[in-house]
Amino acid sequence: ERVLEARWLIFANHGPSVPAVFLGTIVFWLTVTFASFGLFAPRNVMAAAVLFVCALSVAGAVFLILELDGSFHGVIQVSPAPVKFALAHMAP
Repeated sequence: ERVLEARWLIFANHGPSVPAVFLGTIVFWLTVTFASFGLFAPRNVMAAAVLFVCALSVAGAVFLILELDGSFHGVIQVSPAPVKFALAHMAP
């Protein structure tokens, strides 16, 4: 019973699982990639629009990964009420 309570407390209070160094490396790599695409792409509206849409989709994916990493805070939130309810009923 105490093990289950400790498990729920660890789940509710966990820190970020994406290391800052990894995130910085990914952002740097994506910046270099899109800069090189923009450097060698033809100078027209279609190429600029495609690069913009691709960069926006990659930024959205990174944003969603970071948002879903912290479930109880941020723009997209999960209610902590079920965890609190379960902890309240596990107490002796």
